[in-house]
Amino acid sequence: MAFYGPLEDRILIQELVATYGDAVSRRNKIDFANTWDMEGIWHLPWLDPVIGRDAIADVWELQIANYPFHNFSGYLGSLEINGSHAKGRLWTSELVESTAGRSGVVTGLYHDEFVKRGDHWLFARKTFTPLHGMDAIVKEDEA
Repeated sequence: MAFYGPLEDRILIQELVATYGDAVSRRNKIDFANTWDMEGIWHLPWLDPVIGRDAIADVWELQIANYPFHNFSGYLGSLEINGSHAKGRLWTSELVESTAGRSGVVTGLYHDEFVKRGDHWLFARKTFTPLHGMDAIVKEDEA
């Protein structure tokens, strides 16, 4: 089964994913940061792993500055909850325009790990794989 675990936790993780996408689309660093665990790890194929909520938010702020327009959409394709830990696949579609004036749709896949802290779920690890469209908006020297 693609989704299993307590329904309440599945809903809370769905809300976390929605909050993340909303923060990215609104370019809100504080709300973006608050979706991450303090010891979270972000893997992007063009960077070394970024470790820690504050470092992740700072790197995200630098990355998003390359895209004056960015609209993030995503949906969970799977979610497996085991106690206070969970993992899932997040499929993304991002409509972007770069500072160089290139625009397009970037599709990708996140392999996500979640951790529950108190009553809240947070991203513990996000590993991004671009699937289509990066070459249309990014030159080699911009990545």
